[in-house]
Amino acid sequence: MTDATPAKKKLSKKAIIWIVIAAVVLIAIISAASGGSKSSDTASTTTSEEVTAEEPKAEDPATPGIGAPAVDGKFTFTVTAVECGIPAVGSDVLGATAQGQYCRVSLTVENTGNEPQFMFADNQKGFDAEGREFAPDTSAMIYDGEASGAWMKEINPGNTLTGSLLYDIPAGASLTSLELHDSAFSAGVKVNLQ
Repeated sequence: MTDATPAKKKLSKKAIIWIVIAAVVLIAIISAASGGSKSSDTASTTTSEEVTAEEPKAEDPATPGIGAPAVDGKFTFTVTAVECGIPAVGSDVLGATAQGQYCRVSLTVENTGNEPQFMFADNQKGFDAEGREFAPDTSAMIYDGEASGAWMKEINPGNTLTGSLLYDIPAGASLTSLELHDSAFSAGVKVNLQ
């Protein structure tokens, strides 16, 4: 009588080498996406007592607003204007129409670090009065002359990017704050839009 169970296949040495190479490449990509920053910030090593002591600062009236610089990591963000109620961007042939309405947030981003770093629109969060979180509509930003350069751009040290972010939010709502990040892994900085 023969055994009907299939024999387990062993991975070849070549397959194992490719798996290791793929893992190293993935780690390198994640490191590059985070800006390669070697965090020396003490904020990442806070104790539970420090977190409790800092919680009331979230409601601190000193939260940066429109026109005030807001720092997160290597980037200094300054929101210069907010315009909501935009039904569409681009042209009739090449454009995008909002599901609700677009809110255009004009801002500058300065790289205050010592190395080039990418500014990604997808890392920037918008919030309304109900606390709902919104992501920028990067596909619509391609058609908006003011926003097209801000959705993904490398900024060299000492240079400043000027552009806009587009958020597709419900009609009748408005953005009340932003949480801006220098990378997907940073703590972020809150900016009050009211």
